[in-house]
Formats: sequence, C-alpha cells, structure tokens
Amino acid sequence: SNLSNPPSPRNGMIGGRPPSLSAQSPANSQAAPSALLSQVLEDAPAFGPPTAGPASRKVSIVTAESPSADGLVATVGSMTSVSSRSPVPTAASGMTTASILSRTIILHNLQIKSGPHRHDNDEITLEARAIYARIVGSEDTDTMSRLQFIKALDCKTVASFVLPGIDMTRLMEDDDTYEAAHHFFNDLSRGRQRVRFQEFLAHFQHTKATASHAQELRVVFERIDVNQDNRISRHELRSTVKRDSKVADFLLRRYDINFEDDEELSTAVDDVYSAICGDNRYFDFADFIAYFRSVARVEGCGLHTPIDRRQKRVLIIGPGFGAQINPAQTQVVMISGFEVHWIHGVPNPEEPEFNMLPHASKIHQAITEVRPDLLVVASKGGVYGTALWQMGYWRGPTLMINAHPTCTDLPCDVPIIVTHGDQDPIYRRPRAELEGMISTGSPNMCFLYYSSTSGRLASGHTPRVGDQHNMASLVTFECLPRLMESILCPEGPELHFMRTWIERMSPERQEAERYLGFSLTKLRQFWISKNTSTNLNKAQDYLFDVAGSCLEARLVATCFRSSARDPSTYGTVARDRWAKMRILRIQRVENGLQQDAGIKAYHDSVKSSCENMGVEFVPGVHTRWLFHGSSALDSIVSNPLQGFQPLASGSQGQSVWGLGTYFARDAEYVAAGPFCGQPARDGSRRMLLCLVTTGMSCAGDPNHFGILPFRRNPHRYNSSVDSLSSPEIYIVQHPGAAYPAYVITFVC
Repeated sequence: SNLSNPPSPRNGMIGGRPPSLSAQSPANSQAAPSALLSQVLEDAPAFGPPTAGPASRKVSIVTAESPSADGLVATVGSMTSVSSRSPVPTAASGMTTASILSRTIILHNLQIKSGPHRHDNDEITLEARAIYARIVGSEDTDTMSRLQFIKALDCKTVASFVLPGIDMTRLMEDDDTYEAAHHFFNDLSRGRQRVRFQEFLAHFQHTKATASHAQELRVVFERIDVNQDNRISRHELRSTVKRDSKVADFLLRRYDINFEDDEELSTAVDDVYSAICGDNRYFDFADFIAYFRSVARVEGCGLHTPIDRRQKRVLIIGPGFGAQINPAQTQVVMISGFEVHWIHGVPNPEEPEFNMLPHASKIHQAITEVRPDLLVVASKGGVYGTALWQMGYWRGPTLMINAHPTCTDLPCDVPIIVTHGDQDPIYRRPRAELEGMISTGSPNMCFLYYSSTSGRLASGHTPRVGDQHNMASLVTFECLPRLMESILCPEGPELHFMRTWIERMSPERQEAERYLGFSLTKLRQFWISKNTSTNLNKAQDYLFDVAGSCLEARLVATCFRSSARDPSTYGTVARDRWAKMRILRIQRVENGLQQDAGIKAYHDSVKSSCENMGVEFVPGVHTRWLFHGSSALDSIVSNPLQGFQPLASGSQGQSVWGLGTYFARDAEYVAAGPFCGQPARDGSRRMLLCLVTTGMSCAGDPNHFGILPFRRNPHRYNSSVDSLSSPEIYIVQHPGAAYPAYVITFVC
C-alpha cells in the first residue's frame, strides 16, 4: 500500500505560501502575534497590515570601486522607485536600559543622529545604548577606547551583541579570537583612537539582524520590573512568576514542572535567572534580550509575522550569482518585490593567493551605505559571505546559494539559508556533511534547502533529478523569493518556508481545509456514532455516509476536485478529463479506537518534539490533509489500532523516496496511478482523504530505510517529501501518523 511508483513525469515544479496568506500578494497580508507571547502582551498592538507591493522595485547597482560623496558606494544604475521605506516601529518613549545610575547618566548624554529610516528610540538604538554604556563603564565620557572595548568583552551580554558566535572566554589565549576583537574595533574606529556612540550605533543599524521581538520582550520586561527602575532582581523575577501566570508560562514553558509546587517553581526560576545574568544581583533589558537571542527560539515565542517585501532591502554580491550565465535567477529576484541592490567590481575570490581584506572592507562599506535586511551570495561569492561573518562585517540574515567548500561552520545568532543540489558538479558535498554544517548554527535559525534525486522506478526512469550548480528549482514558482522571505521571518526560515507550501493549492481548497480543521478534536465535530471506542468487526461498521448536499460533503469534494496551481512534476489526469470526474459517494470514517489508541498518541509526541526543539506546532503546517490510494482500503479503515503499516509499504515496487507510507497532496496524482486497486464493476474506484501528522519534513532520499535524519539531536525529522520547493508526495514512517478520515468513491 504505497504511492512509491509514480507515473511518468512531466516538467514542472511548484511552490507556495502559507494558508493565512491565501489569495493575497506576499506584501498584502497580516498576522497578529500568536500563541504564548501574544497572551503576555494582552493589549499590546498586533502587527499592522503591510501594503501590497508591485513587482517593479528600486534596483541599484553598487560598484565597490566607485567612491561617492559618502565614501565608497555609488549608484550607477537604477529603476523606478515606487515608495520610500517605512520607519521601524518604536518602543516606549523615554525608556533607558541601563542597570545602574552611572550608566543611566551616560545614556542621557548620548545624542544620536537618526538616519532617514530609523528612529532615535527604536529597539536597536535602545539596546546599542545599553551595550555601549556597559563598555565605557561609569566614566563620564561619550567615546570608547580600544582598551575599554577589549575589557568589556568579558561580559557575555556585550560579547553576544558585538561579536556573536565567537567564544570570548578564550580572548587572551587564542590568536584568532584576539585578532577578531581588534579587527572589529579597527572597523569601528577607522584609524581613530576612540569611537563615538553614533559610529557604534551606525554599525549595528547596518549589519545586525533586528533583536528577537524586542518590542514584545520590552512589554514582558516591564511586567516583571514592578519597581520601574530598569533592573530586575532574583526576588522580583520569582515574585512576578508566582503572581503572573502568563509571564510564568512564557518564561518557563520549556520546563516540565508543577506550577503549584513552590520548590519546583523556585528551582526553574533560579535556572532562568542564572542563564540571564549568572550570579549578578540584577539584570537589565540588555541582559534580558541577550538571553532571548540564544533561547527564544528554543522556547518558541510563537510569532508568525508577514513580510512586506517592499520594505526589505536585499544586497546581492555579484560574483557567482550568475547575472549573465543564469539570467533566470536574476529575473526572478528582480520581479520579486524586494528592493534589490547589487555589488559589482569585486574580483573572483577563488583566485590563487587572493587578498580578502581590502575587498571585504569594500563590501562592508557597501553594506554601510545600503543598510540591507538580507545579504545574498552564490557560488564563488560564498567566499565573501564566510569572510564577512568571520570579520564581523555582517551578522544579518544571509542566503548562500551553493554551499561553498569554505563554509564548514555557521556563526551563532545569524539567520542563514544554504541551498544545494545533489547533482552539483562544481561543489560536490555530501548531504550528511551539509546537515552537519547546518547543525553548527543557532537552533531554528538555519535551514538547508536541499534538492535531491529520487530512486528509479521499475521502468528504470528517475522521476525527479536534483539540482546542478545552477539550481533550476530556485527559479520556478517563486522558490527563490520565498526563501528570501523566509529567512527574514522571526519564527525561523524552515518553519516559514514550510508554511509557503500551502498556497500552491487553490484558494478554494485552502478554505475548505480550514473549515474541516486540522485537529483530531475538530475532526469529530461531524461524527454521529456513539461507539467511538469500540472494536467493531467490519469496515462497514466504521463508515457513515455523508449527504451530498451538506457542508461537510462540499468541503471534502472541494479538496478532492481542486487542482494544484501549477503542473505536476509526475503527470496527472488531464485537466479536461479530471473536470468530468464524478464523486459517487463520500463516507466518513468513525474509528474512535484507532484515533484514540494510536493516532492521538503519535500526534501528541510530535507536537511535544517540536516544542522541545523550540518550534511552534502549527496545525495545517505540521498536520495536513493528504490523499492515499490502496487496494487494502478496508483493512486500513477497520484496523482497531493503526491502519497504515509504513515499513511494509514500498515493497511491491521501487521505493523512490525510501520506506514508508506514501501520501499525495493532490487527488489527481492518486487517480492517475494504479494505487486505488482494480475498479469495481461500475468502473468506480476509491481513495482515502487522511489527516496526517507530518511534523517537520526533510527532503526524501531513496536510502531512507525507516529512520530519518536528525533535525536537532535527539529529535529526528518526522516525515520526508519529494521536493522542498513544494512537496507533492509526503512519506511517513510511523503507523500512527495518519488517520483515514474519509472514503471517496469516484469514477473518471
């Protein structure tokens, strides 16, 4: 019982967008803060709706060797600009983040010239002020010396802000670490003996990813800071957690404790307090946000924020991107809606005895001028990407197309997507090696987009071939712009990209699925049987006809009839023939014993695994409505525990994506193959519409034999797919992953 032997392929690949954005442009959608953090915020304003953005965007070409009035960067070519960039939202006015009086005095003496797109009291400014005050200490000065900077790196809060990912505990022992610190100061000072705050701030406004939900964390901080003195003691934290259940849930959600047990609660609070500030008597907002830089994603804030592409600047390093030899890749970026800037005029960094420093400095000056939200490097340009990380010139979101061999470790606290194809003849890097590289980055901030090749069919044909060096899958169905958008999303690139898989379905199907629901509890809203936990004898005992005129039937029929927005890679029933297909009967499966004994337990374990990894479990993303064809349909429906047997699947033919139970996104795919068994006398056939717990999905591999790779040890991926661009096939390895919700009888 499997879908591992698909029909002959046709060219095509599909991509998508999350259900919350269905039938809308990428810049014309909104979503409010969700889950736990939104409960803590209470009356805090939700994220506002961004405006729609046309395809034509301002595009500048930056020549690193053409000085401008501001220093180095010059715009030598442009297209029409449709709007100016909106300012960053501001935090509570007048709020400082210093923890002691002397630092507060220094902060009030610091005056800043805000750029045209920044406000004096935005969260980057507030945090930079606090860090700068820590560096200069209690001295009455508004400039920073080299010695002050080096000494301040002993503070983990300062180190995590200015040089994230570098182990400052070995500053005086390791030459590379010591040089990195001095090189960073040289970059700030530009030959001067001291650095002013304005210069310190400007660097991080240009190169640093925005703090993790800083405005929202500010609200949480203020709820704990009952004395309103901008510092929190251990006693304050413990008292707030005891009286404020929402703050307790937010701060301690990764702790499996009884909140009524004072001893357990106190131990957990002490653990969090120590993680924030060690043995210090107080912590301030800078400490608080530094803590969440490393663990907020582990604890899963639950924020899904739509990205307004018009408001995002993308800087692309020209060498390696292939503007001439891969024009399709350039074209898909140019029409994506982002504000795109280019750096040309820097040489090929793969040349022998290449001197990186002067050219990396030129790129850094371009970064200072453009102030991008995202840096994109490709192929040989990846050498520049790794150099910019190592020199501290760039610590913002980065997209690396083709995993360059020089990239073996990823910096901490930096959102990164690396794309690679298993047929790349230039950089031949095994998948396991790339997965190991991704694991060196911060949890849930790094994502490997891997294009893999399927196994062969019995006919000898390979239905899907992985990408070569010029990655074909990136330029179809907006895959590359979706990756660029995903890396900017606070919830993490992998989860956001999984959301984008949904919109390649029709808007009608998306709406129908939302009405059906994505949970076992909501699935039972239509049930009429009473013996839902009884082991009955026959499949017919579990099947209940759904009247064709009712809402439930229309929803199921919509899911069944809806075609994907783009052609299938594998080939399906011809559209005109599919339009003539008739549904003869829809039956609801009410097997409470199977649902309670096997399905729910697995669903809960996957949800727990996601939460332990710091990933928000999202119904509709981690659970999906999928189709399955089988000649053993009655056995699947009537099994009292688990109807599907993944390890037995794939044995009747070639298993192109490894062992497991195969499900299809589209009913057309199932109907086009031999999966539904022999037709009945009237020519009708049957298939299942199933609610499947897919959890976190990785790229499939014909060498997957029932065990998937680690996502984050000890947690493995929960399912695999045929394509990370837009999956048409899902493979699950656990018998409790899927519930057969409906039997659809049809004739085509």
